[in-house]
Amino acid sequence: MSTPANVLVVDDEPQICGLIQDALATQGLHCASTCNSVEAQRMMTGGGYNVVITDLAMPQASGLELLAQARGHDPLCKVILITAYASEDSLAGALRLGAYDFLEKPFDLARLIQSVRDALSGQSAPLTARAARAMQAVGRQREIHLESIRALAQAVEAKDPYTRRHSDQVAHYARHLGRAAGLAEDLVESIRTAALLHDVGKIGIPDHILTKPGRLTSKEFSHVRRHPMLGFQILQNISVFSVEAKLVRHHHENWDGSGYPDGLAGEAIPLGARIINLADSIDAMLMKRTYKEAYSVPKMLEEIQRGSGTQFEPQLTQVALNWCRNHSNLLILPA
Repeated sequence: MSTPANVLVVDDEPQICGLIQDALATQGLHCASTCNSVEAQRMMTGGGYNVVITDLAMPQASGLELLAQARGHDPLCKVILITAYASEDSLAGALRLGAYDFLEKPFDLARLIQSVRDALSGQSAPLTARAARAMQAVGRQREIHLESIRALAQAVEAKDPYTRRHSDQVAHYARHLGRAAGLAEDLVESIRTAALLHDVGKIGIPDHILTKPGRLTSKEFSHVRRHPMLGFQILQNISVFSVEAKLVRHHHENWDGSGYPDGLAGEAIPLGARIINLADSIDAMLMKRTYKEAYSVPKMLEEIQRGSGTQFEPQLTQVALNWCRNHSNLLILPA
């Protein structure tokens, strides 16, 4: 190839962008990258990319939106989607919008390079048959793992009558907040799954602490603070939950950096984890506990507002407040 082809890599994980960019550079390809999907949209405005490689579940603009834009600017541009969470809807969207290939994370780098080379050489798109078979297998595998992990979460909740159904209710709020924030449905589903699993790490907390009536001592609370990391460790070795594992790890991080386990702040906290933090807090406040009565809806809203800029991202806080006020019929209140 006399003129090196231009490739754009879009992924919200910088290490993945760097890995792909370095690999393609060894193939003599000009490769740009960005972790910001809005920046990717700007970069694609002028066209000029022969291949775009994009993660499917991106904040702000989804991979399907980037696919549509890339193909709109240049119908000859080949788009390869990569994703840690494959669904029938995302596959259908990829097929409909003309994706060239569809690879599941963690992907084989050699397979990705071959897909890029095939795209540049004019080989026909391999997506339809191969991805359809992969999607069926991934879907079955994910459901099996999800049921197993949910059984662990339910075992935790069964120990404490005050937390029964908590994970389902947090997932309920997380899904609605994700939609209210305008996120793509595949990303919303990933966040909802992580919300279902967010407390699975409590399986490693001693029963006498987990079920203690009244407030915990500082030493006891230090044990409870381990549950996001324990949950992460449970999920991280299950490839179909690699994205959700990170959300579980960071769902107690605070916007101002005062949270745990890693003290992340601002946009360093994954978007899904920020949403789960809000959803978890809404449910915790509306739920009766041994050490407190259930908050009224006005008091819950006041506390959410108070946490804006400290515990919660300000923009998401406003989304949550607006949703709660406009959908009071969907709030889960104690019987």
